[in-house]
This record gives sequence, structure tokens and C-alpha cells, in this order.
Amino acid sequence: MTVLDTERGRFVCGGTTVVELDGEIDMATADHVFARLSSSVSTECAVADLSLVQFIDASGVNALLAAQRVATRSRHHLVLACPPRQLTRILDVLSLHPLLPTHADVAAARAAHDRAVSEPR
Repeated sequence: MTVLDTERGRFVCGGTTVVELDGEIDMATADHVFARLSSSVSTECAVADLSLVQFIDASGVNALLAAQRVATRSRHHLVLACPPRQLTRILDVLSLHPLLPTHADVAAARAAHDRAVSEPR
């Protein structure tokens, strides 16, 4: 198992791109979600906009975690915006918020990202 870098604030960032996800993220769609997110985070930091996601299961959460590992290896950030209540509960129960930071909306996610990378260490 790859350990995620806890010093993500030291990554060099040139802004963020928004990846809009919708519908259901489950066993049937998780690979597609992973592919979209990993493609984005391999070249730049990304915000996953989940505002139109209606359902997410364990395979969806695994896809998000796998994309986060790609982001970390690429020295980029992945943050989540507008997580559905179900995902928030899963992240709470599994204590995954430090690995998958969530924000109320895309603007808040971008602002938090920009603040985090501009703060001196």
C-alpha cells in the first residue's frame, strides 16, 4: 500500500481545474471516475465537483482515494466540492477527511486550495 504524502502543502501548484461528476458513482462507473480524475491530477491540481452526484458506494470512495494517490505521486492536490451527504458520512466514519478534503462548493474548494498552497511553511 502506498502511503500518502502528508506534506501536500509543499506541492507546487499553478491553479486548479474543475472535474464535474454526476449521477451514480458505483461499481459500474468507478473506473471511469478514476480515469477522469487521475488524468486531471497527473498534470495539475483538481477540484472534483460532486454537486450532481446522486449516489456513491464503496467502489466510488475507492476511486476517489486512488485518484488522490495519483495526485500525491504527481505532487498535485485533489479536493472535493459539494460532497453528497452519503459521502460525507462515509468520510466521517472512516476518518478520511484528512485524505479527501471536502468543501461546501467549488469556490470554497478553490479558495481553500489557494490559501493552503500560499501559506508559508
